[in-house]
Amino acid sequence: MLERKLITILSLIVLLPLLFLSWQSWTISRDTHQVNQARFDNLISAQLDKTDAVVQAYFDEMQLKLSLMIPRWQFDTQSLRQTIASEGAIRQIFVIDKDKKRLFPADNSPLKQGEIALLKRLQPIFYDPNILFANPSEPLKEEQVQGMKKQRLTKKRVAKGIPKDALRHGWYLWHWQGGANLIYWQQNHQQQIIGVELAPIRVKSDLISRLPNTETGKKGSDFRLRVLDTAGHIVYQWGQYHRVNAVALQQRSLRYPLSSWSLAYYANAYKPALLSRYSLLLTLLGFAVLISVLAWFLYREQSREMRLATQRVDFVSQVSHELKTPLTNIRLYAEMLEDQLAYEGEKNPQQQRYLQVITTESQRLSRLIANVLNFSRTPQIHKRLFDVDEVIQQSLTHFKPSFATLSIVWQFDLQAKGSLLSDPDALEQIITNLLSNVEKYAVEGKQVDISSVMTEHYFTLQVRDYGRGISRNERKRVFQPFYRSNNQLTEGVSGTGIGLAIAKTQAELLGGSLELITVNQGACFQLTLPLTSI
Repeated sequence: MLERKLITILSLIVLLPLLFLSWQSWTISRDTHQVNQARFDNLISAQLDKTDAVVQAYFDEMQLKLSLMIPRWQFDTQSLRQTIASEGAIRQIFVIDKDKKRLFPADNSPLKQGEIALLKRLQPIFYDPNILFANPSEPLKEEQVQGMKKQRLTKKRVAKGIPKDALRHGWYLWHWQGGANLIYWQQNHQQQIIGVELAPIRVKSDLISRLPNTETGKKGSDFRLRVLDTAGHIVYQWGQYHRVNAVALQQRSLRYPLSSWSLAYYANAYKPALLSRYSLLLTLLGFAVLISVLAWFLYREQSREMRLATQRVDFVSQVSHELKTPLTNIRLYAEMLEDQLAYEGEKNPQQQRYLQVITTESQRLSRLIANVLNFSRTPQIHKRLFDVDEVIQQSLTHFKPSFATLSIVWQFDLQAKGSLLSDPDALEQIITNLLSNVEKYAVEGKQVDISSVMTEHYFTLQVRDYGRGISRNERKRVFQPFYRSNNQLTEGVSGTGIGLAIAKTQAELLGGSLELITVNQGACFQLTLPLTSI
């Protein structure tokens, strides 16, 4: 039973820390994974932001360039056609006056094939130029003007090219025959709208030239970034990540004016490193091995101590059992010698005193041996009918000589008339241990009261002394094995500390209880047993 309890305790010592450590480690691992996942996502977002910024920078530069060029143009047909021919980024140009009349391509002059195609593509705009204002840009600002220094334009040219008051301008994106077409438009002081249609191929070429190159076999490129048009077709891509049916980890739209285009980032999803993935398991395994080894060591040491303790108890029990027979013979022959001297008329007081000491001490030693034997083995209960008061009187007989020597007075109130179905030997052992405590610790009280009574259902026995008593904080502990209070009550008094523990155990085995009840002076123990009378 003790070994099973020990195994249970050691198992809890091993499992509870492991469970707590596992929970803490899992929490830390989860939080770390979330932090690393967030960092991984932020890196992808930064890459997309960088690419989007490159595209946006191209359109900012193109917008600034066209804003500077348009005010210098001559708006006659010949001059505009020459401008279209000389500027590779410009596909076509159109001019609409404030009355929504088309000034270029003009109706009163022969049109070229490209201009005819322009009229067909931009028919909705020529019908209602206000649709260009759906996505207007902000007026040109000073910082945009200052940015032209990077394009090696002098401040004087910038000042001449940009009007002092703000001009309405913007981008317009529409789709024609499956392709994206961009128009930059600007309104001058005459409320004329000058629109510049960019060449789609040139726009794509310029954007690709600004984006990273795709180098076949480049090491360390474990991603693929794609620029997708409105239909989801790939405009350009770079990176060496290849996987069939791969799903983009992140995808977002480009900023104005290419807001219908998008960027898609492909790569392997974030996974913890193999070492970090198994580091938690290895740590827990190492801790489990360490604490299991410690638990095994404690179990082995404790088992060894338990075996030694069992051997000691068995040895004491065996020795006590061996002492019981010669001690019984000593007490028997002392009593026989006392009877013989009384029969022969010998009245030597000294001899009588010697014999009384031998008898008293042998009886006390017999009680001590009986306590040791009862404590070292499981008590056996043998119930039978017996007269209660007769057993009480028999138990008191053993203490008469010692009580007489110590000048302790008896006070009896035995009212338990009748028979009880119980174990008389166990009852005698309980009474003997209670009186033995009086003999040891309550001599100064000089009196002991013993009373018994039978009610309808219970037999009750009280043993009270008038000594110093037991303090309140020690009342529950006096029934613990080997407990002896460290005060003047036990000073100079020998004892094993098992008498009350044995008495309480015996009372519980008989189905009753042994309690210390409160009295004004001394200590009072009350034994209660269930009553079966005939």
